[in-house]
Amino acid sequence: MKVELSKRAQRSLARIDARWRGDADFPETFRDELDASIEHLESVSAPGTRWATPKQPELRRMLLEKTKVHVYFVLNASEQRVEVLQIWDGRRERPPQL
Repeated sequence: MKVELSKRAQRSLARIDARWRGDADFPETFRDELDASIEHLESVSAPGTRWATPKQPELRRMLLEKTKVHVYFVLNASEQRVEVLQIWDGRRERPPQL
């Protein structure tokens, strides 16, 4: 499957990555874990856990264990595509509005 990041997900990635690079003891952790999750999304037919919302009934998410960041995405099996809608820091104590 091909993984595509929405503009919102790209902005979130940049913001979270900058914070990790500026403040963390191991600044590469977030990018390394995100890159591994993207490889996983490309290679597995049904990744993540269903996390349906009224607007996104097919929404799924995957937790990046080390950084506690969630990757929210939808699968389009017919197009062999995964669209990442949002990358969200799970420590924010509330889910994103999707």
